[in-house]
Amino acid sequence: MAIYYFKFEATPNPDNPEREQYEGAIVNCWVDGTSMKPALTEAAKYVKNEGWKIEKMDDSFKVERERYEGNPELSESLECFDQALREGVSALFYVWPDKEL
Repeated sequence: MAIYYFKFEATPNPDNPEREQYEGAIVNCWVDGTSMKPALTEAAKYVKNEGWKIEKMDDSFKVERERYEGNPELSESLECFDQALREGVSALFYVWPDKEL
């Protein structure tokens, strides 16, 4: 197994209670998988289950833990990498407010 990283742009689904506050999000997702395709399927399912619709994928690649080690600015990413190892998937949602608020 390996950890795969995906970066998506997403918008809240109509039934997402956060839809009133947020226009969109950048979603960084880490998935423990056997290859890129099943990991992408799992990442998309996770984002959907969190109430978001993927609009586009900005990046994807296999990632190693060493990428994040020793860099304090990447401590959240390292935590997510480790969580994906333990639980299979992890994500960070960087949301931005609705412009009309």
